Amino acid sequence: RASALVTGARGDPEGAAEGLTRAAETLAASPYPLEEGRTRLELGRLRARMNDPAAARESLRAAHRVFSRAKAAPWVAAVTAELDHLDVGVRRTAGETDPLRTLTGVERRVAVLVADGATNREIATRLFVSVKTVEAALTRTYRKLGIRSRVDLARLAAAHRPD
Repeated sequence: RASALVTGARGDPEGAAEGLTRAAETLAASPYPLEEGRTRLELGRLRARMNDPAAARESLRAAHRVFSRAKAAPWVAAVTAELDHLDVGVRRTAGETDPLRTLTGVERRVAVLVADGATNREIATRLFVSVKTVEAALTRTYRKLGIRSRVDLARLAAAHRPD
């Protein structure tokens, strides 16, 4: 992984991607799942910088699976944040009316948990963020969606939830 990252820093992203792919495959057979996950995370970040969102998502989802199996919650949160950054750039398609799509990843996750009845403290614990971060995300969410309360948010989310 280190060699591949140096290759990328020297201006050869394709070479870095090949090196990271080989390293991930090698580490998959090792007893060190976190190293495999970190390698797949770096590969996902590299693919995102190379403007290949499909490959970036694939690598990041693989990293998410590895970290989830290892119960490495902080790493799962890091991968989730990377996936959210990719999702922010996704454009809405015609006919897509879900207002939660206009929110950032953290705002969307907070909104869904609020709609499910979770308190700010419970949300903070589940997302590994502070209560202040949850409050700030809710404030931005209310402003973006033109609503004023948790009840309004729950109604809005329920109205657009897939059956």
